[in-house]
Amino acid sequence: MTMRQDDARVTPILARLRDAALAYPEAVEEFPWGDRVAKVRGKIFVFLNTHEGKLLVTAKLPQSGEAALMLPFAEPTGYNLGKSGWVTARFGPKDRVPEAMLLEWIEESYRAVAPKRALQSLGGAAPGKPVKTGTKRAPGERNEASEREAHATAAAAGKAAAKQGSPAKKVAAEKGAPEKKAAAKKGSPVKTVAAAKGPPAKKAAAKKGLKGSP
Repeated sequence: MTMRQDDARVTPILARLRDAALAYPEAVEEFPWGDRVAKVRGKIFVFLNTHEGKLLVTAKLPQSGEAALMLPFAEPTGYNLGKSGWVTARFGPKDRVPEAMLLEWIEESYRAVAPKRALQSLGGAAPGKPVKTGTKRAPGERNEASEREAHATAAAAGKAAAKQGSPAKKVAAEKGAPEKKAAAKKGSPVKTVAAAKGPPAKKAAAKKGLKGSP
């Protein structure tokens, strides 16, 4: 696979992801169609490539695929692979690459593709680390690096949504204010008229009382 000069930044990241993928049991590297892939028992579980300075990572995500597609850098994989749960992430030279999250994707994809025999030797080893037979992650143990990456991405998306929603709130507030003022103005003349009518009525009653007195 030909490397371009503008691949310099993403190439080290690709190398780390490649090493992590090949650390899984029976994983091998091949280059079908000119793409770099990692296979287990003849089945591809991840594509790792660079193209025009961009890093491309494609993995099968049967569990987290829907959530992954909500991220700005992810999209369903072409050639109808997206219908089978494959997701492709693209990162430009200046984009922040969430490596911990991508390592989780590689593990999920490996588990989705690998045969039972390979999975038994995998155990519960954390993604991106050399696999040791019998090594298991404690129940409920968290991958803090991956969580930090996910929270950072979600926070950025939340800020963007908040910026888009604020004008609507301002417009609603501006529309509501004149209505309240108009209602207040309409109500005041009624009180004024009632107040004006009150004193003459009392005066008339007082005059009648004076005339009827002995």
